[in-house]
Amino acid sequence: MTDTYDVVIVGYGPVGQYLALKLGQAGHTVACVEKWPEAYGLPRAVHFDHEIARLFKTVGLDSRTNPIIEAYDATYRWVNAEKETILDLDWSGIGPSGWHSANFFSQPQLEDELNSYVAQMDTVTVARGWEVQELAEDDEGVTVTARSMRPEDVGAMATKTLRARYVVGCDGANSFVRRWLRAEMHDLGFAFDWLIVDMVPNEPMTFDPPAWQWCNPAAPTTIVPGGPGRRRWEFMRLPDETIEQLNTVETAWKRMEPWGLTPENSVLERHAVYTFRGMWAQPEQWRKGRVLIAGDAAHLTPPFAGQGMCAGIRDAQNVSWKLDSVLSGRSTDELLDTYGPERSNNMQYWINFAVGLGEVICVLDPEAAAARDAAMKAAIEDPSLAPPPPPPPTLTAGVIGSDASAGHLSHQYVVRNGGTSDFFDQVEGYGWVVISTAGSPADVLTPENLAWAKENDVVMASIGAPSTDQGDGADLVDVDGNYAAWFASLGVDTMIVRPDFYIYDAGALGGLDAALTGLRRQLHATQLATV
Repeated sequence: MTDTYDVVIVGYGPVGQYLALKLGQAGHTVACVEKWPEAYGLPRAVHFDHEIARLFKTVGLDSRTNPIIEAYDATYRWVNAEKETILDLDWSGIGPSGWHSANFFSQPQLEDELNSYVAQMDTVTVARGWEVQELAEDDEGVTVTARSMRPEDVGAMATKTLRARYVVGCDGANSFVRRWLRAEMHDLGFAFDWLIVDMVPNEPMTFDPPAWQWCNPAAPTTIVPGGPGRRRWEFMRLPDETIEQLNTVETAWKRMEPWGLTPENSVLERHAVYTFRGMWAQPEQWRKGRVLIAGDAAHLTPPFAGQGMCAGIRDAQNVSWKLDSVLSGRSTDELLDTYGPERSNNMQYWINFAVGLGEVICVLDPEAAAARDAAMKAAIEDPSLAPPPPPPPTLTAGVIGSDASAGHLSHQYVVRNGGTSDFFDQVEGYGWVVISTAGSPADVLTPENLAWAKENDVVMASIGAPSTDQGDGADLVDVDGNYAAWFASLGVDTMIVRPDFYIYDAGALGGLDAALTGLRRQLHATQLATV
């Protein structure tokens, strides 16, 4: 007997869970097929940024109040062998998305939290202990065949068949779905083995700052939080060490000795050796017909910027709103062709950034390290010697308009509606959003575009200055004046924001109607193909 769904997600880590939640919220039926019978109970990813915190809130996870999340409010420091600062990354304060710039967590707790949300959804089914072994695509959908990995089925050769309109592989670095797609991998040639040691000290440990990289050529080391009550150390494998020698309990405890951690005062939660790599599947191959990939199945990011899981969540948000539009009949299947190309520049930015950081710390030659230290200390003393910062990670293709700000991540600030003051998202909701500081967006739209906006639940909001207290007829009050300042810095008064919080287009209120007409064309709306 074949069970039928709108989407089958292969893999049930954070990326698969988030994608399931977004599609389930939209009313689509989803089956998550996970190879392992039980959730993996040991740490892996430990960090997400302000953008991901904003996305997590859309599925119910509030990083401000949830006890499994530890907000970070300090620099992320890189020091040389003598522990002199050679680089400071500012991870303090609130990011443009309105959430803390950096947040730490333990992945098993995060997965448990997301799974608790999934368990409340009638639209999502989770099948643990089933390994997908075959995909068969036709014009109407994909047939998924999986074999049981459950202990009770050992030797029984039990199989399960599912049917879906689309399949998304969120099945990690060794992805079956990526192999099925025959997606070619681009490898940056960055590959270093590191021992990961996750500790739970019996007493709180104080580090200043809490996250730092010890760029010591004799023993490159990472020291970062691992979520509330946890700490993580990472040790690069040296030339005279084998992976087998490195990956033992004895080695892990020996590496902890200089830090004062022993079996008497702490718990060794996990030790594992990983090969840090920078690589990605060619973005135009992230989708073939009705089968797509996301997360580590599509790309691998070294951990030095804490962006590996973040990239996967961005994938899931991007593909979720597009699948929703296609499954709901609002867009044609062509919209999914924009998924990989849209994610390409942003994804490559973060991988290249993480590889660049890795090239700072993965230096074992003392002379090369000394030259690195001298150059980086000189740049601290004279910033003009530092290389110019790269442009921000943006969308450079796909569903974006023509303004210079199109494709950039949008900001979020506090607004007030009557007696309610909160982030814009919490006051107005999610989806396609039009914001104007120059008047009512609805007043400048043709009947056709206004009807389209209503049919697609587009949020349209006018924002007034704090002093007006909505006396100028605005829907919302710009509590701190931040929206006015941000729009002024961009030279615009009206903005269209996509469901993934990236800017579709911006400009003057008078140009909004034409911009929405262009958006409708790009969304391939079947009923509006001739617009």
